[in-house]
Amino acid sequence: MKLTMPTLAQSAAFGRHVVSYSMGAITAAAAVHAIDGGQASSLTGAVSQIASGVTSIAGGIATIVSVGAGLYAAWSASPLRQLLAAAANPNVQKVIAPAIADSVPSDKVVAK
Repeated sequence: MKLTMPTLAQSAAFGRHVVSYSMGAITAAAAVHAIDGGQASSLTGAVSQIASGVTSIAGGIATIVSVGAGLYAAWSASPLRQLLAAAANPNVQKVIAPAIADSVPSDKVVAK
């Protein structure tokens, strides 16, 4: 069995299930008079706030991941990183980069 991260649809389905089950449990508890109407209302509000908070957290994490991915893409596209990646390739014998050869920490990157 191969484990993978859940898809967005799977995560949304899980969240809907947890919220609907919680609301159903509150309704059942109120129906059998285990809790009164005020407590049921408070619990319903609390579950709604938790669901809203989880949604906000997911949005914040998505934003942070997007910014991180953009920073990584910018770093990996820099000339220095490109030269270091080429120099790390065992099939490359030397890289000629006259303008910046002295600032690249690799013996394979030369000026000529």
